[in-house]
Amino acid sequence: MMNSVVLRFTVSPVGLCLVGLCMLILSLLLSISIGDYQISLKELCSVLVSPSESLASFVVWELRMPRLVLAMIAGAALGMAGAITQAVTQNELASPSLVGVSAGAALAIVLLLVFTSLTTHYHFIAGIFGGTIAMSVTLWLSWQQKLEPVNLILSGLCISLFCAAATTLLLISVSTDTRGLFYWLLGSVANRTWQHVSLLAPITLLGLVVCMFLARPLTVLQLDSEIAKSIGGQVKRWRIQALALAVVLTSATVSVTGPIAFVGLVAPHLCRTLLPKHLAYEYRYVLFGSALSGAVLVSVSDLLANYQEIPVGILCVLFGGPSLVWLIHTRYKQASI
Repeated sequence: MMNSVVLRFTVSPVGLCLVGLCMLILSLLLSISIGDYQISLKELCSVLVSPSESLASFVVWELRMPRLVLAMIAGAALGMAGAITQAVTQNELASPSLVGVSAGAALAIVLLLVFTSLTTHYHFIAGIFGGTIAMSVTLWLSWQQKLEPVNLILSGLCISLFCAAATTLLLISVSTDTRGLFYWLLGSVANRTWQHVSLLAPITLLGLVVCMFLARPLTVLQLDSEIAKSIGGQVKRWRIQALALAVVLTSATVSVTGPIAFVGLVAPHLCRTLLPKHLAYEYRYVLFGSALSGAVLVSVSDLLANYQEIPVGILCVLFGGPSLVWLIHTRYKQASI
């Protein structure tokens, strides 16, 4: 009998970048031209080249462009954070939400929104603070077991469930109207401005720079802990540094967009599936590929979310779940051949 054959479509790192950039450009053109106010291609090109005081220019540059740019930046940040978390935990089903970061950041921001009237900048600080506290507790719980991946995941899962339960309890117990907060907890980039972009963009750019220095340590961390130590690897230090970066990227994104699920989980899988097999765990490619994949996932999802006027977080879950099942099934079949 003939053995089953699994077809695997792969591209080079340069090809992956080109494909991702083409998809981002396509989503950009569609996102800023389609809506209640239709903009023709000719008018769009004119507005992009030379902004003016026209209504079309206002719609493009003040309403639609910030939303799209923020979707790309948020996706890139979550993609990088997901790749880092999976590398540190040595678990391809790990994500920033699994180690408690997203839930901790969301809880801190909800507390601030419910009990204060502080501005967006304070929400940003609160999100990073909440995510850091949640990750610190996770590290403390797993420290006694030498920060082994399985203990990180179990500790993070406990913290995540606790923070999610505390957030829900808080929202149903306060007397004020919390419907807007429930909507925010679904994850969305609607009604965001250039102010939100200016908050998240520097953090994401800094994350990309730091990833250049963390790529090799993350690749070494894929080895067994004892082997990594025997070749001079500073395992604990690298894990803490990498997790700190993942915390900042995730918390900053949550503070601006709300929790957008599945992106940090699916984007690294998509990147590894498209990269050649010998580069699938070379993190100088995986980190940047995950950032690009995350940007594409969120921007395309938001294009569809904008058409139906629903939060982008819902579409990321609806599309991310089946996509993840297919990716895992494909990679399992490849590994079994």
